[in-house]
Amino acid sequence: MLDPHPRHENAVYYRYQGAPKPDPGVLQAKKIRELLRKDRQRLSFNASSMRALSVRLNQQIAQALCDGMKVASLAEASELSRWAVRTIGLSSDDLLPSGLPVKQHLAEISRLKSELAELEESKADLEERRLKLLAAARRLGVMDDYELVALSGLQRETIRKMTWGVRPESVV
Repeated sequence: MLDPHPRHENAVYYRYQGAPKPDPGVLQAKKIRELLRKDRQRLSFNASSMRALSVRLNQQIAQALCDGMKVASLAEASELSRWAVRTIGLSSDDLLPSGLPVKQHLAEISRLKSELAELEESKADLEERRLKLLAAARRLGVMDDYELVALSGLQRETIRKMTWGVRPESVV
């Protein structure tokens, strides 16, 4: 009987030499990991910047009190309570009068307050983005909760509560 598909001895067969296509879930997990790492770094940098800015604001308020400004006007300019302004002033007893005019103190305080508000706004944006990334990762099932804990810096139950009912948008 004749073979319907004769094999040729000199025939060269094609063999695919490329890399197999990666699994879409693996690619999404990789992208989410990278975004969560970057967001954690940004949140950390933001928090340290806020601490430094808060210290500078408190020093400026204390210096203004030392220079003779009234507690009420400082409380109004800094949008803090009078009690908080008094506490700031009492905590800095080693200051000497600088001789700066009131307007300069108020301008510096308002500048520091606006910078602090910008940092708080960017922190809120970063936290919202982190929430969407966590929700996307949990919904897709590409990472377990413990990996999300390691990447986000949040506790497992906190992540579960935060992402409950959150619909991830096209973050990934």
